[in-house]
Order: sequence, then C-alpha cells, then structure tokens
Amino acid sequence: MANQPPTRPAYEIPSNVSAEAHAALDAAHAAHKRLGRAMVVTAAAAVCDILTGHEPHAPFDAAGVELIECADGSLFPSGRYWTTADIERTFTEAVGETEAEDGIHDMSEWTAYLNDDTRDVWRPLCSQLDDREGRPAYRLDLLRAAALPLTPPVSASPPSAMVDVMVCANDRDRYPAMVDPADQRAGYVKPWFDLDTVRRLAADTQREAKRSGHGSVDTVHVLDGVVDGKPHSVVLVVSWMYLGNEWNETATQVLRPNAVGRYAVGGHDWCWYALDDDLHPLIPFQPAAV
Repeated sequence: MANQPPTRPAYEIPSNVSAEAHAALDAAHAAHKRLGRAMVVTAAAAVCDILTGHEPHAPFDAAGVELIECADGSLFPSGRYWTTADIERTFTEAVGETEAEDGIHDMSEWTAYLNDDTRDVWRPLCSQLDDREGRPAYRLDLLRAAALPLTPPVSASPPSAMVDVMVCANDRDRYPAMVDPADQRAGYVKPWFDLDTVRRLAADTQREAKRSGHGSVDTVHVLDGVVDGKPHSVVLVVSWMYLGNEWNETATQVLRPNAVGRYAVGGHDWCWYALDDDLHPLIPFQPAAV
C-alpha cells in the first residue's frame, strides 16, 4: 500500500507554547535560587545547632565547614570544620561521637538540596579543597552563608525610574545604557544596553580576548538569523575561564531582552559603574536632580 501524504496536521500546537515554556523555566530558575538561599542559611544554622546543642544564643566558634560532593551532585557534611582562628576540628571532638553523628545526619537532609540545581547560590560561598576519596570537597564560608538574605533584594523603583547614563567597567571603554538607580550592588549598577551597543560590546570584548587571552575576558556574541521570514538576534556571553571545570555548565549564557529590547550584559558581576557628565566615576550612582 502506497504512503499517502497527510491532509491535515495530526495535532495542533498551542500558539503560546513558547512563551509558556520560557515562563515556566524562569519560574523554575527563581525557585532554585530561593531553595538554594534557604538551604545555605539552614546549613549554617545546622552547624550552630550541632556545636551548641540547639541553643541558638550559646557561644560557638565555627567559620567554615567541609561539604563533600556526591555522585549525584548533592553535598553532605563530613564532620570537619574550621574555627574563626582557622583551626581545623571535627564535630566529634567538639560534642562527642553520638551527638556528632546525629547532627551530621540531620544536617545532610538539608545539604542534599545544595546540588547542581542550586549551584549558582552555594558555589560562590565555597572554596575548593583537595578531593576526598575521589570526590570534590568544598569549604563553605559559614559567616557569609549565615548573612545571605533569604530573599534577593527587590527594587522598590518602578521601570519608569530607569535613567540614561554612560557606564564603564574597565576604566577605558564607555557605553550608553539605561540603569535603575535603586538596583545597585556595592555602588555598581546593572546597565541595560540596546542591541547596537551590544554589538559594540561584542566587537570590543572579542578584540580584547585576542589581545589578552580568552581565559581573562568574557566575550559577547550576537548571532543573527531569519526564521519564517522574521529576523532574530541571539546574544551570548561566554566565560571561557569556566570551560573544563565544575563551572562548565554556566560558561555560556543566552541573554533575553527586556520588554523594550535591552540586554543586561554582565549585570552586577562585571562591576559596571556610572559616569558623570565629565566622565568621572559615580560609585555609588546618584542621578542628578531634575
């Protein structure tokens, strides 16, 4: 029997599937961020509980704790920790074997959520240690972990608060951008660039990478294409230094534009600072009064 061409689609695709998929991914990413923050602070609280016998205001001396990475990417405590004087100790030495084992068991129920899904939260708070029996090991900074806000700061300023400004990140190259004065970290702003400026950034960062080496420069790339007769541009940021190590999965970022087509290249991590009319740094940034 000869094959006959279909006369109609076998099923219909909802027109909003792409928007819904992106919204679901954004929600999942936000949920992982929230979970990571909660579990990092809970891990610090668990060390306090172990060393004080669950007396929250009792004195204790711990500044770091060792966490070992399992095969599935989750972390568990080994029982080793460091004091504020950087003296290495174990929970068993501090509270006894039974209490230490019970505490480690309880703590591991929380640190299991510190995994690949939440790595963006906990990894910056850790320093790499020598492997333990072939497993990656980390020292979690308990002082920074305990101080981590459970929820990220939310800007109280509406989108209309965005202002035009020149920004710089290397004391040399300057770019026009829009920033929200309320969205600063340690005085550094989060600039939003139009696509033409992003193309300038792409050319400048790729030129710098060729001059200084890709291992020291994040490069920006703009890929152009046409789908169903409609032009599209995709903005990528490549962190070459992350390739080949535990940060490999975050080495490449695809940036999505905001509602007005601007891209937050580098965000706060690139330490962008605003410039005044005379091109002097404004750290922190305070817009001129109207």
